[in-house]
Amino acid sequence: MQKTDNYVFSSVFITLLTLATLFSTLNIKATFILYGLIMICVTLRSISDNEKNFHSYLMPVLTGLFAVFSGNLHAFTIMYESGFRKKIRLFLPSSAYLLYSLFSGIGNLPLLIFRLLILAAEAFLLFTAETIILRYYEARKSIPKAVGITALSEMYTKKLNQELVIKNFLSDRNARLEERENISRSIHNSVGHSITAAIVTLEAAEMLFDKSPEKACEKIITARERIRSGLDSIRHAVRVLDNEAVSISLGDFLSGINTAADEFVMDTMRVIHRDVPEDNNDLFIPREHTEFLTGAFQEILSNGVKHGNADVFFLHITADSTHIKLTVNDNGTSDFSAINSSARLRDGFGLKKIRSYANKCGGSASFSNDNGFKTEITLPFEGGTNEHDKDSAC
Repeated sequence: MQKTDNYVFSSVFITLLTLATLFSTLNIKATFILYGLIMICVTLRSISDNEKNFHSYLMPVLTGLFAVFSGNLHAFTIMYESGFRKKIRLFLPSSAYLLYSLFSGIGNLPLLIFRLLILAAEAFLLFTAETIILRYYEARKSIPKAVGITALSEMYTKKLNQELVIKNFLSDRNARLEERENISRSIHNSVGHSITAAIVTLEAAEMLFDKSPEKACEKIITARERIRSGLDSIRHAVRVLDNEAVSISLGDFLSGINTAADEFVMDTMRVIHRDVPEDNNDLFIPREHTEFLTGAFQEILSNGVKHGNADVFFLHITADSTHIKLTVNDNGTSDFSAINSSARLRDGFGLKKIRSYANKCGGSASFSNDNGFKTEITLPFEGGTNEHDKDSAC
């Protein structure tokens, strides 16, 4: 684009200079011929990528002949277009006229110096005009480019903002989905156990109603308490607590497990053999893990009675500073077979919830039904030493 601007400037300047010298030229025909040749060289210069072509060497000769045939002092300013660099072209008109004067024998030195200064001033004015015009055109051309860059920048910023909004929306939705899953798991585990225990208790009350109304009444009261316990579990599950992620001691967790086991034994008259570590109030486990394991333990016990009619359970818990493992075996029998076993272990609603939580936390959950039902749940964590630790479980 700069070559095009230079071509326009040079063409206009040479044309105006030619018209001005028509009144003083020594040979009009030669002047027009030289004008045409000079314009051809200017045109070739504007479309050529190589500045050292033949026409570049021809320009000083053609412009010099033009100045000589013009018979006009100011015509020597055409040497400004001879093709050299700008700083050299500033001195070409004066230098060419000085050579011309020496060969033509002009002896008036003060007049010569005056004319040389005039040509130098005119060359400087040409240089200034060319620079201003080119900068003006560059500024005009840069405006659309700047507008385009600004538009692209605004589009990019808008796109980033849209992506940020989408990411925030997806993050918020995933958080809500995770919260819903946690609530669903908590309700299923806790409430499912309570309702199962209440049903078993009511069935026992029904059998005792004719033989021992007093014991039947006690069973009904127990069932009522179990229903209330389930209602409390629902309220607890949907309530967002500030201390939800606070770690609790291993001793408190084992106390909750033992309470759940005692209630189950009292409600169902089943037997639970326990192999749990000694109370350790120096080892802390994320509360979310403890709530999950307690609910999963209740779910496993309820499933053992409901699906396998188990009457003996074996509970084994191990824990260290990085992992906690809960294993439950029972002596139940069910309609599991080689055909449906794998599908039922994979698709069971409660089992899917247990496996999903364990996998999300980087742990594992496995189930098998050889010689009774067996569940193994392993959860990793960063052990704490302060019950006010706020580390997230997952």
